[in-house]
Amino acid sequence: MYILKNSILNIKRNKGRNILVGIVMVIIAITSVISLVINSATTNIITDYKSQFGSEVDVELDYARIYENGNINELPNVTYEELKSYADSDYIKDYYFYLEAPGYSGKIKALDQEDDLGMEGSSGAIGAGQELPRPNIKIIGSTSYELFKEFKSGERKIIDGEIFQKENEVAISEELAKANKLKVGDTILVCSIADVKKDIPLTITGIYQDLSKLPSGTSYKDPYMNRRNEVLTNYETAVSLVGEQANMMSRIKYFLKSPDDLQVFEKEARDKGLSEYYTFNNNENLYKQIAGPVESVQKISRVFLIVVLILGAIILILLNLISLRERKYEIGVLRAIGMRKFKVVRTILYESIIVTMIAVALGLGIGSITAKPVSDKLLADQIQQRQEQLESLSGNLGGTSMAIQEDKKIIDSLDVKLDGGIIIGIFIIGGLLVIASSSISLVYITKYEPIKILSERN
Repeated sequence: MYILKNSILNIKRNKGRNILVGIVMVIIAITSVISLVINSATTNIITDYKSQFGSEVDVELDYARIYENGNINELPNVTYEELKSYADSDYIKDYYFYLEAPGYSGKIKALDQEDDLGMEGSSGAIGAGQELPRPNIKIIGSTSYELFKEFKSGERKIIDGEIFQKENEVAISEELAKANKLKVGDTILVCSIADVKKDIPLTITGIYQDLSKLPSGTSYKDPYMNRRNEVLTNYETAVSLVGEQANMMSRIKYFLKSPDDLQVFEKEARDKGLSEYYTFNNNENLYKQIAGPVESVQKISRVFLIVVLILGAIILILLNLISLRERKYEIGVLRAIGMRKFKVVRTILYESIIVTMIAVALGLGIGSITAKPVSDKLLADQIQQRQEQLESLSGNLGGTSMAIQEDKKIIDSLDVKLDGGIIIGIFIIGGLLVIASSSISLVYITKYEPIKILSERN
């Protein structure tokens, strides 16, 4: 207790020096708080976006390579079973396949079909010697019911029956069902694009209500573009209706367990037989455009923290050396009257710790207040620089500005907050600075004897 009281008295006796040390420590604490808070917020965002964009892998036909090799008339074919086999991997946590394709049924009358002049008797070539009447319905197939985002948002909901569960089961709109007097359990015949002479029977298992508004004011209405003419089914059924063209129309997406697994997963899929004309894309460009400014802010905050800590430690060491020269005689006297080295060391350490803790507490308060405006300013500057770069690039290429196109998606604010981990980290930094700045003093005290110190004084 005596040593602690003596340390407090020494702080009061040397106000000027301790105030100077305290100011330096407050500045270090403020900058450390701002840097750590920004680093924590940016790390969370970067981790989330890396998982979102890096883990989502789209498998698409590489048309540039197909054209380059002159194989445009021989597009590679991949079956549904093969796609599922690629998903059977230690690197994949989930997958989905999605397909939209034109469809035609001569047994039902689609909404707006009577307004589609030239509908009857018109046709379009779809293959060698095969022609399909102009589509009057749209087939949408998916591996999961959950992928129909309209059901999640509430724009659509099943009002009769249930969603499809098996192959050749479909759900149709309430309006289409009423127009053709169809009900759950009925069967509709849809022409197969793969073989136009073949009608595939589809069983209605559910009827959905569509609450979205249709566009108005157009004189020409296309039944294929009417949302109420969309027939929802599973992916296998859609593929059976489309045939080989499903490879060009499908959206194939795999979800990696880790963004770092992309290359090994691609190699595994190739080894299982996936054609070299398929390419793997994980939205890296979109990630860089959206999260790029955040990464820049994170780098700035880290560099700033390192520079401040290094300069702060140097300044504190110099201040302690100056203080040591002033207190040589005091230390010699304490040692001469019998105070042991350990107690002298404790006295100086207590002084440094008390000043540091007060400065850190002030720094935490000021830093927590200033972190938000500083982070927003840094992020705004990085966003502006990124947009200028993209606009310059788009201008050089003669295209539309990508920065403007993605403006709504760019992160324009950081959710900075002071949590327990950051508070502990600041106090750890303060403790390390105390050890670094006091180490020379401690070596001096433990190395020299009091007679030598006093003789140097004389």
